Amino acid sequence: MKNKNVLTWLFVTSLALPVVSTLAAEGGQNWWEVRNRVRVEYDDNIYESAQDASDSFKLIEEVEFHGNIQLQQSFIGIRYRPSFTYWTDRDPDDTDLHHDLDLVLNHRFTPNTRMGFKNTFRIAEQPELIENGAQIRANDDYTMNTTDLNAEHSFTRNVFGRIGGRYKILEYDRAELAETDNYDIWSAGVSGGMRIKPETTLSGEYRYEQTSYDNTGDLDRDSSSQYVGLNLEQTFSPTLLGSLRAGYQNKSFDADEISDESSPYFDAKLTMVASKATRISAGIGYSMFEADVYPFTSQDRTLASLSVAHDITARVALYVTGSYQLSEYSGNQSLDQTASDGEEEILQASARLAYMINRSNWIELGYQYLDLSSDFREEFDRNRVSIGWRTNL
Repeated sequence: MKNKNVLTWLFVTSLALPVVSTLAAEGGQNWWEVRNRVRVEYDDNIYESAQDASDSFKLIEEVEFHGNIQLQQSFIGIRYRPSFTYWTDRDPDDTDLHHDLDLVLNHRFTPNTRMGFKNTFRIAEQPELIENGAQIRANDDYTMNTTDLNAEHSFTRNVFGRIGGRYKILEYDRAELAETDNYDIWSAGVSGGMRIKPETTLSGEYRYEQTSYDNTGDLDRDSSSQYVGLNLEQTFSPTLLGSLRAGYQNKSFDADEISDESSPYFDAKLTMVASKATRISAGIGYSMFEADVYPFTSQDRTLASLSVAHDITARVALYVTGSYQLSEYSGNQSLDQTASDGEEEILQASARLAYMINRSNWIELGYQYLDLSSDFREEFDRNRVSIGWRTNL
């Protein structure tokens, strides 16, 4: 039944894409775009195993409906991206279907006061281990929703204040995983700052965060955290931008047997336009973070990333990204008092070469590498190679 539903969705979507694009053009709805990406990929370790790895080819179809509406005082953005994957040699389930839905609303009440709203909704089947350089907690079907709301007011030309909040919920489908890993996180914070120079902005922030797990039973992992810090944004030159967030965080656990933990945190980023053809971004950060390994309650995470985009010619572009994550776990921050200290290292690299046939069509070649080293679970590495076609309808 699942395969029938997926194939029906794929067939209807493929027929609807040109129709929607044509109607939008005829109706003058230039704010609406439809993009499609289809690729064939070879994966040499589909189960992420340390030994006797299983490989498979897969067909990946992604369609994106993207719309922006600019009003006099408001901006509305919406993006819906369903994606379908068919695996030639994966048992017992040879198909995945994912849904991504993003909604953005920005409104300016006065020249000095504005509000922002963003909602991110995800439904995923057997997600990847890594997403945006960070580790997913488990390989399983899940539903996730994140809502952000903030307001900003400029008191003078150079002095501003912000207030905001976030609510995130994560739910797994598999009962035994949902019992331990389903959670919701809400946070609220306030910040204020000033533009010291035209190229320098300094601000301070305070944030409170509450994490609650659905069904902890005797193993209570609920916690609350407080963050106090400073933010610095610097324009070094028209081609070099930098930012630094640094401060101190304290995490308190509801369970008496787990001691409270305090730690500094920082996040530094640099963006450089090296030339008209080359753009480089780099970042490094350190903080306490939600644990990716059960039964630990938190981790000390160091994350470094680098991305380079280079236009080789007017038609050929190369994109290279890499990230390194070090997760350090302490036995004192575990629900199992016999647990030992340990580490996990995750290395990820990818490259994509895009050739522009015309303004609406691209041919893409891609490669992805992933390596996990762990003191707690099975280690593995994974290689993926793909070729695909991307088009704007």
